[in-house]
Amino acid sequence: MATDAFVPCDVVRYVTEVSAALAGVRPDLVGVYLHGSAVLGGFHAARSDVDVLAVVAEPGTKADQQAMGEAVVEVPARCPGTGLEMSVITEATAAGLGSCPFEVHIRTTATETVVIPGAGHAGDTDLVLHSVVCREHALAVCGPPASAVFGPVPADRVGAAMVSELRWALDHATATYAVLNACRALRFADDGQLCSKLDGGRWYLARHGDNAVVAAALAHQRDGHRGPATSAATAFVAAACDRLGLPGPVPGPSR
Repeated sequence: MATDAFVPCDVVRYVTEVSAALAGVRPDLVGVYLHGSAVLGGFHAARSDVDVLAVVAEPGTKADQQAMGEAVVEVPARCPGTGLEMSVITEATAAGLGSCPFEVHIRTTATETVVIPGAGHAGDTDLVLHSVVCREHALAVCGPPASAVFGPVPADRVGAAMVSELRWALDHATATYAVLNACRALRFADDGQLCSKLDGGRWYLARHGDNAVVAAALAHQRDGHRGPATSAATAFVAAACDRLGLPGPVPGPSR
């Protein structure tokens, strides 16, 4: 489990304010859980967002969902990372996921603020991996321990979600993100451990020896050095999918 000594203090302070704002509009707030790189050990303020999952007892109306989003984005404190990535889900979704419905999703960056009420939207499959990380590693900023709120997720569903994220990353994220996610997918397949992107890269090098693509991705994630080329990242992810016994990703347009 995460501890205050492990998680950046400014991140905890910020999420505490987010939690208080959410509690002000949702008396049925069950808990607020910090997950992602801040608890897995790979947080870097210049390159990492702050990942949060909050749980409420019951679903709300679209107006209720919008009110939660507005309360969160109006928190005056500055986000200590590149932005906030947060979803609010119900207690039932946290326990069993189902089709991954969400109450509201909030995303902030230096240039935009997005609030997406869940009413009328399909489920968010990103919640599969978020829920696994929460159950195993989250810091409960308020509420009971995450292991008492988030139910277990079958390994095959976790694996499918990781592959889906790999394919998304090649078309929408950086080459570094794609390569390090491939590394952590390979580790999950090997030993069942869901780790940070940085730890996935380190594990890959320790397990498989020197690899220029992974080394470049790690240097970029850690220190901002130039990352791997898109073509090299695509080839690496395709090889990872082959090792996992899965169809390789279809390369998107060059970035």
